[in-house]
Amino acid sequence: MSASSMLSSSSSSSQPAPGSKKFRHTFLKNLLRGLRKGAAAAASSRAMTLDERRIAVRRAADAALATARGAAPRWSRSLAAELSQGRLLRPRRDDAQPAASSSSGCKPPPASKMLRRIPRRRRVIRARPKSKATASDLARVMARKRARALREIVPGGRGMDECTLLGETLDYAVSLKAQIEAMQLLLRTLIQAPKEKNPST
Repeated sequence: MSASSMLSSSSSSSQPAPGSKKFRHTFLKNLLRGLRKGAAAAASSRAMTLDERRIAVRRAADAALATARGAAPRWSRSLAAELSQGRLLRPRRDDAQPAASSSSGCKPPPASKMLRRIPRRRRVIRARPKSKATASDLARVMARKRARALREIVPGGRGMDECTLLGETLDYAVSLKAQIEAMQLLLRTLIQAPKEKNPST
């Protein structure tokens, strides 16, 4: 079942508020379902690398978050649509590999081919006239920059006006916080499970 179909099926039922017990239960149930599905697909094909596991966990967590939140917010619908197409919505900075990783093996050019430095001419820097920007102009510029940054973070934010963007950002931030708390709870449970089975260790 894709993320968009799960989202449409969950929209008919009452949508739990982020941070509630029902939200955590729905999120964890869908997260475990997505992880089992990914593990079954990997077992049938080949062993997954560490990067592939990280991407699979992130994809399952995003799908579970969109399903648990329901179809009311626009960001959850955009997230489900991107996941149903098999793409990560916002690749993180650590997902990108450095392009010039093999530059350490390059040898420096010989000294005979290096050009001599030409002395630069001193530039006369003229004082620019002070701009007559008011405080309201600066505030508008800062608001546009922050809205542009939010549109790159919030799923589906590029097609939102500023008022809708602020509401969706607040809902997305609260949902992400609830997602982190639920995944921390799952991690603590998985760590404590072997200790309860073997209390002597």
